[in-house]
Amino acid sequence: MSSPAFPPQVPAPGAAAWSTASAPGRFVSPVPVQRVHLGHALAAEWTKIRSVRSTVWTLLLMIGFILGIGGVAVLYSRGSTRAGDDILSLGFGGFLIGQISVIALGVLTISSEYGTGLIRTTLTACPQRLRMLIAKALIFFALVLTLGTGTIALFTLLAVAVLGGSAGTPPTATLVRTVLGGGLYLAVIGLMSLAMGALLRHSAGAIATMIGFVLLPIILGLFAGDRIGRFLIEYSPVSISAAIFGEALDPSTDGWQLLGVLTLITAVLLIAAGVAVARRDV
Repeated sequence: MSSPAFPPQVPAPGAAAWSTASAPGRFVSPVPVQRVHLGHALAAEWTKIRSVRSTVWTLLLMIGFILGIGGVAVLYSRGSTRAGDDILSLGFGGFLIGQISVIALGVLTISSEYGTGLIRTTLTACPQRLRMLIAKALIFFALVLTLGTGTIALFTLLAVAVLGGSAGTPPTATLVRTVLGGGLYLAVIGLMSLAMGALLRHSAGAIATMIGFVLLPIILGLFAGDRIGRFLIEYSPVSISAAIFGEALDPSTDGWQLLGVLTLITAVLLIAAGVAVARRDV
């Protein structure tokens, strides 16, 4: 008895096909498959950071503190400035308070995903955990550097326009130190906060730790011995901020050098965060 003859199977239009050219039985999808790279992670992180309300509010607070407090100080100083006065130092108070908003945003950029459980979706879409962390860091750094530098530049223009006639225009080196150095400082302290959020995975704890890092060294330095106290005060974030705005607590300190030390500490914390994120289950 002969076996029944079956008609040849013809795949439906658009259906997946089986390729036997290279390996029998190997599935070949008709949908083009694109190799995933860092650009996709950057696009995803940019979409997330610009679509949440916390980003808008924290950055608006940063801009409001720097321009608001600094602008009030500039307007209050009209008529009392003399030739040669460092008018950019009037922005130090607003800058010091404004960086707290950047710290909060840096922590929330990653810790909020752990708190809501969204990190599982993120890691499913991007299993390369270091790529995810690098994308977050790059997007955050670029965003804060751009807005921070622009905000400080606006304050500088305001100070020069209002007080430049009586105090004179600050030297170019001073302008660069304040505008570019201030923007870099905000971006670096924000990256440090992001690393702390990745390490602790707890928003309140990471924010409290970073605020303590900013404020505690200078407070402890006032009560410590001469050598230890001087070291804590000189390398505290408050001292770095003051040096950038021309109000250095120690006239011999260099704002760029202190900013380099802060950048080195941030790099170490980012490496530690990368190791922790890569080794943890979630």
